[in-house]
Amino acid sequence: MLQEISLLHAGNCLIDQSELVTGSEEGTLVRVPIWMYLLRTDDALLLVDSGMPTECIGNERYFSGEQDGDHILPQMQADDAVARVLARQGYSIGDLDALISTHWHFDHAGGNRLFHGKPVLVHPAELEQARTETALPVWVDLSLDFRPVADGDQPAAGITLLHTPGHTPGHLSLLLHPSGERPIMLTIDAAYTARNWMENLPGAMVDPALGMRSVSRLQALAREESAVVFFGHDAAQAQEPLWQKLAR
Repeated sequence: MLQEISLLHAGNCLIDQSELVTGSEEGTLVRVPIWMYLLRTDDALLLVDSGMPTECIGNERYFSGEQDGDHILPQMQADDAVARVLARQGYSIGDLDALISTHWHFDHAGGNRLFHGKPVLVHPAELEQARTETALPVWVDLSLDFRPVADGDQPAAGITLLHTPGHTPGHLSLLLHPSGERPIMLTIDAAYTARNWMENLPGAMVDPALGMRSVSRLQALAREESAVVFFGHDAAQAQEPLWQKLAR
């Protein structure tokens, strides 16, 4: 059974409002949290995502000179690196049974290269996209032990992976069934915030139409499961009592 879910804060990022809600006017930067999730079952310890790369530490201009240079400004300190985040929970990377890598953007896969020797669960569409890119960013390491997963796979008791393409081709969301609690849906970046979800407004997506179909599917599943929905970068949710209740 899924016994414990911990929300792990791994820094922040300033993102242009136009990235959070497609069609919004550019020029307003919004501060959003970067999260990982630690899942402990009776038999396994899994981490969902690995935060930003260490190159972002003290370096808001990590994307300077690139297309996203003025739209994305990382706010990362040394304590936000994945190894230190885990250490605050009393764990190391070596204690983990696997990493669930939901998609390969810098704020979700930045620490992936530290997971040599550990299974990295990823959707094949994400892996294929990375293999066909002409210039791979520093946070994608194709020599890791990738384990392809499919929609509906359950890597451990109480954890279901959902293929929700749109934000990226292989994007994954999760449906969690913690022991004795309501189900929890982690939209990850299928929906950045409650506004995206409630008003059916897409955030940044490589395929907005496909992404909104994924959101509609998640909305129907959340209703069916009576699930608590937790969004990918909604700062207002960080203080919800849910996390204190489940981190036991």
